[in-house]
Amino acid sequence: MPLVASPAVLRAVDILETLAADPAEAMTVSEVARILDMPRASCHTVLLALAERGYAVRGEGDLRYRLGPACIAVGDAARSINSALAVTGNEAEALARQTGTCVGVSVRTGDEIRVVEVFDHGAPFAVRGHVGQAIRLAPPFGTGLVAWADEAGVDAWLDAAAVPLGEAARARYRAALAAIRTRGYSVTVATPRNPELADALATLADTPDAEEARRVRDDVVLELTHSEYLPTDLDADRPVRMLQCSAPVFDVLGNVVATIMVFGPNYDLTPDEVARLGELLKEATERATRHIGGKARALEPR
Repeated sequence: MPLVASPAVLRAVDILETLAADPAEAMTVSEVARILDMPRASCHTVLLALAERGYAVRGEGDLRYRLGPACIAVGDAARSINSALAVTGNEAEALARQTGTCVGVSVRTGDEIRVVEVFDHGAPFAVRGHVGQAIRLAPPFGTGLVAWADEAGVDAWLDAAAVPLGEAARARYRAALAAIRTRGYSVTVATPRNPELADALATLADTPDAEEARRVRDDVVLELTHSEYLPTDLDADRPVRMLQCSAPVFDVLGNVVATIMVFGPNYDLTPDEVARLGELLKEATERATRHIGGKARALEPR
């Protein structure tokens, strides 16, 4: 009989990831259980075990949990042997200072992209990222990582769309991914419903079980999946509101180990300004890749 993962351990990891998604907010057992669709009693026993070992702490008198100090030790230990993240963080911070923007580092965790570091030198009201933010790796999100995946990886990403993509939509996404590989970085520009998505994500960060915010998020993502969300080329004469651009850092095997994301300012940019910002970003990720002895994945025709 093949071995299977321990359900109790998986539940503990799910709970830790839920608490990590918004580390500043303490959560009740009921809130965590509702988010994870887990029986409250099971959730409570896991939280008690995590608290006993210091991976969660309960507030005095309010029965709310947040991440505990033991997580710091584990995180520091992982970071100490992961030179790629340390190097990438240094480049991201330097880029944030150079460009006067908010710059984040994200990694893939399972089927999500998660922000693990943020360096904020942006102007007031600019777009910002927050440590712990995560979004499912499915169209239209994650192109800065998927563009360098192999054929099977691209197919899996396309198959993960909220609704099945037709051949025309799949071809459009493949063309966009090819353009991103050629350019070296992805660019996300605002659409009319992006503010709704941003508001919904902000609400869910504070109140993860907010039903209306979840509905809006799912509706907007569904619409974006079938919109011109991934421009293969920017109109040379039309300014755009850039939400973010991202580029990959590669390991020694040519795999994407992290991405650096530059979050957009609170004003429109010309395509030339976007390109200059993108080139600075690409130079930063190329330096990080070289520093860790990595190499970019060879571009293959698709």
